[in-house]
Amino acid sequence: MSSWKTLLLVALSSIVTGLRYDPRHEDFNLNQNKTAVDPLDYWGRWEGHVYEPSPENWRFPFYTLYLDRYVNGDPTNDNANGTVFEQDIMSNQLRYGGDVHGLRDSLDYLQGMGIRVRAPSSVFRQGATLIFSRQCIYIAGSPHINMPWASDSYSPLDLTLLDGHFGTIQDWRDTIAEAHKRGMMGDLIGFEGFLNTSAPFRFEEYNAQWKSSRRYPDFDIGNGRIEECEYPQFWTEKGERIGRNVTDKLVGCRDGDFDQYGEVAAFGNYQEYERQLAKFAFVQDRLREWKGSVMAKIQRHACITISMLDIDGFRIDKALTITVDAQGEWSRYVRQCARDLGKENFFIPGEIVSGNTLSALYMGRGKESKHALEDGNDAFTTTNETTSTSFIRDNERSALDGVAFHYSIYRALTRFLG
Repeated sequence: MSSWKTLLLVALSSIVTGLRYDPRHEDFNLNQNKTAVDPLDYWGRWEGHVYEPSPENWRFPFYTLYLDRYVNGDPTNDNANGTVFEQDIMSNQLRYGGDVHGLRDSLDYLQGMGIRVRAPSSVFRQGATLIFSRQCIYIAGSPHINMPWASDSYSPLDLTLLDGHFGTIQDWRDTIAEAHKRGMMGDLIGFEGFLNTSAPFRFEEYNAQWKSSRRYPDFDIGNGRIEECEYPQFWTEKGERIGRNVTDKLVGCRDGDFDQYGEVAAFGNYQEYERQLAKFAFVQDRLREWKGSVMAKIQRHACITISMLDIDGFRIDKALTITVDAQGEWSRYVRQCARDLGKENFFIPGEIVSGNTLSALYMGRGKESKHALEDGNDAFTTTNETTSTSFIRDNERSALDGVAFHYSIYRALTRFLG
């Protein structure tokens, strides 16, 4: 039998927070630093574990699997939050009950389907990936805590706390170890005056308020005004830098950790900078990732996840709603974190829904239209050694490695096909 390896591709969410160490959540809290108060001091590591190296080449097929819609291996965690809004096998709005126990129990089945596991690992927003001999199972969603009813797990509330519906830290590790053995990854903030209706985008930002007693542990809203703020570079849909008609309006900002510029729908006609500064789909609170202190926490949380669960990649959901320079800086940090654990080719694909000109800014080191190569041979032979003048970022700040997008129809099919 061919040798097996296990890898995990995890997708990152737009909401990132972390829980201080609490013995009540010991089995689920990825932060294992018992004395840490500052989120930048949070840390966890899979002690005594030899981390799986990255594959040299990620060019193989991916298959999507929704964990909750798969196999219910442990019915005792079906109502992990103790509410009446969690599991109902006859409903398409609540959870079915699939978990990591069911995944582990199904490795024979997956192998029998002809998906020759060459590498599974763990899971995350949006998704985990089991890499099988030149094929890969992508576990969509997130292993982190979500709303009780959130079966797709696309809106994690805390990126250091696992969702009890799927399993404990040890459950994830056991599944990863079993795969290796076989040779085989809701909003809390409202805007004043717009709690029951959408808030149109505005440059001045809104006063924000908490909708309930629930809080993000490591991030806070702020209604104070900073007169001058250093905004990131924004781009148009055509891949062009925005003009002074926009930049002259982006001067001051609020002093909190969240963007408070209003809300946009999941689909609609918006400027790209509006998508990157507003709450997505009216419900997903947006961290101000272009603020240094916020980015440092996001980077730290991502590194903890790699260190604790031995994952092999992050898929970035709605990648174009992240400012591109922040994406490049986050990717630089995460790749270095992975290299420190022996992962030399950590994989960071992203969901891209746009034309080539805007997408090109996010792929690799990024290119504007003026950087386009006329000769196909030159384009094909471009490497990391190619002159930096042909790109907008240096090699270490390569934003995305590839595109990974799956449609809502796939989610519907899992109701019937598993």
